[in-house]
Amino acid sequence: MGLIKAAGSAIGSTFADSWKEAIHCEQMDNTVILRNGAQMSAGKGSNTKGSANVISNGSAIMVGENLCMLTIDNGKITNIVTEPGRYILDNSSAPSIFAGQIKDSVKDLLQRFTFGGVPSVEQKVIYINLQQLPGIKFGTGTPMPYPDPRYNTTIDLRFHGTFEIQVPDAEMAVKFYQQVAVKGSGAGDMTVAQIFSSEQYKNEFMQSMKIALNMLSTQGISYGQISMHLNDLTNNVQQATRENWQARGFMVTRIGMGPVTLSEESKELLKDRLKADTMLGGDVQKAMMVGSVARGIEAAGSNEAGAMMGFMGMNMAMNAGGNILGGMGETPPQQPSQWNQNAAPPSNVSPIAGGAQTPPSAADGWKCQCGATNNGAFCSDCGSKKPEVPENWACPCGTQNTGRFCSNCGSQKPDSPWKCSCGFENTGRFCSNCGNQKQ
Repeated sequence: MGLIKAAGSAIGSTFADSWKEAIHCEQMDNTVILRNGAQMSAGKGSNTKGSANVISNGSAIMVGENLCMLTIDNGKITNIVTEPGRYILDNSSAPSIFAGQIKDSVKDLLQRFTFGGVPSVEQKVIYINLQQLPGIKFGTGTPMPYPDPRYNTTIDLRFHGTFEIQVPDAEMAVKFYQQVAVKGSGAGDMTVAQIFSSEQYKNEFMQSMKIALNMLSTQGISYGQISMHLNDLTNNVQQATRENWQARGFMVTRIGMGPVTLSEESKELLKDRLKADTMLGGDVQKAMMVGSVARGIEAAGSNEAGAMMGFMGMNMAMNAGGNILGGMGETPPQQPSQWNQNAAPPSNVSPIAGGAQTPPSAADGWKCQCGATNNGAFCSDCGSKKPEVPENWACPCGTQNTGRFCSNCGSQKPDSPWKCSCGFENTGRFCSNCGNQKQ
């Protein structure tokens, strides 16, 4: 059962112009992928007694642009045509292919199917749309996890868009009929919406999207850079769907991505991570602390208890904060080597800085922890107070100490003698002569 291509009046006198039937495809838009052939009502047909499921010998079949026509005999493909034109059905000839380049495996499929010119039970003509079919929507029902390489954490992404598919040639049209159309066939058209109403195809596409996103992650692309790599993303999706969908006779040709967005939880997560990264910078820490000091000075001037009280509190805060400012962004000071508890500590070791070296006062000034040299009581750079050099005292046991208690025997440091206004020298808190309290 084959086809003869008709070219104007060149057709033989056997068929002349009185076709048994004239079958064509009513116009298909880009939402329909398969349509059954329909008889043309031109008034020429002479088959008034034929069976509805049999195409009479000598019938004309019309093939338009961007269509693949298949004749089906008892569920099997007997002819394949993609070249536009008019064809005459000839049941006495072998199956025909008018489809340009096509694999030998498809040709063998037709050669194995023959009934010696006698039709079997059911015959029909179907047309498959070879145009690109756009507007298929996709999107995340639930956020999709994305391992962000920059922040070393997994964030949840939402995205949506559309894509288009195509049955590109006769070979793929045969696969589509065998793998998709037969399994989901029924009376009437097959639309793109019918195909992608299946959860199978939806899940396969989203699985391909997940694979493509993970490929970006392994390439070191962070969330903020995805918008610059949308072409890479869509190419990866096309590659991921190709293996499964080409075996079914169609392929993804284009993908239009909408904006990729974060879930609310991931927005908060990245916000905290960005803030933490900012706080790690030493210069930023100093700037934030200086700003805080400036706000404190401003607030001190409007203190309800009076500006003097405000500045007194501010001075105490600056003494404490100055040490913090001075140490920001610098390498922690080295711990001093151990020294004999029975000997006096080195003169450049301050017990109030945890062993940090702070040189004592000199004639040319003193050096602050931040590195600035000063002459006043406070550092002109960071505001730190001038460190006090600890006073050594000798315990009766012979040990030199700087604290309030002897490091050897535990004896308390004796009070330094003081002179009362009455002229007496004392060591206690009250004068032994007049009873005045030590000032």
